[in-house]
Amino acid sequence: TRPLVCFHFISYEGVYRLHFYRSTPNVDSVIDFYYGEGFSDTLSNDSKKTNYFEALNAIQKTKIPSNSEKVEVTFDNRNLCDLLLENHMIDAEDLEGDKHLFLNEERDQILYNISKALELIKILHEDLYKLFNQLIGSIYLIKKDGFGGGSVSGLIGLIWLNPLKEWTVIDYAEALCHEFIHNSLFLDDMVNSVFPDPYACASDEALTTSTILKIKRPLDRSYHAANVSIGIMHLYYMLHDKNKSYMYKDDLANTISEINERQKFLGDQGLLIFNEMKNFLTYFDFESITLSLRGEL
Repeated sequence: TRPLVCFHFISYEGVYRLHFYRSTPNVDSVIDFYYGEGFSDTLSNDSKKTNYFEALNAIQKTKIPSNSEKVEVTFDNRNLCDLLLENHMIDAEDLEGDKHLFLNEERDQILYNISKALELIKILHEDLYKLFNQLIGSIYLIKKDGFGGGSVSGLIGLIWLNPLKEWTVIDYAEALCHEFIHNSLFLDDMVNSVFPDPYACASDEALTTSTILKIKRPLDRSYHAANVSIGIMHLYYMLHDKNKSYMYKDDLANTISEINERQKFLGDQGLLIFNEMKNFLTYFDFESITLSLRGEL
């Protein structure tokens, strides 16, 4: 198993294919909420990312850098560092003695690996690459002992990574897809209320076994992990790695079974996505995911 530990939080403000497929209308919904109904219809696809992040930053009260042509990759950004602190993704002690900063000699290799990982994703599925570029404004590189990166619902559009030296380009691609799926689902939750009562998801009654961590966690986090596991298996399917394309099958089945008994914690959109996950578990139809990312299903 690749030595990546990610952690994610569902904030209390306000199959896999479904929330990917809905990414574009969700972006339009954010734009229209901020600028006015129908405003997104006046925009070209090339300009939507700019308006989306202007709206998103205003709604979240953030300053996540974005570029319409590519994802920003940054190392030194005090604003992003403060946002991670405010959202409890890192702690003040992580910054002592600047130990959170990558050395200059490390940065060139990391930038190279990220660029190659994005190239790999583009080769495997150009539409997935386009969705990634649409939803992600910045990748922020910062060290935190014991963690490989993460995302948080209060910072939609931002991925932070702490890549290990031994990571391959495929490891980078997996980490980026992992965090992209979280961001995509965070956005869907913000727009369509996947979890109507996030507090209830943390109750003892709602605790659910995580597909990836294999421990009991709040339902919303285990729900996220189930989505991520399908996305990661699909990535390895596209890489023709048969073993890893089934790596979470049994654990996913266990999570799905537990969520099935806790459906009352899901909103209508959460139930729609859950039913897609159940269908995927029944048929393991990776090709449907490939086609849906192209908008063909």
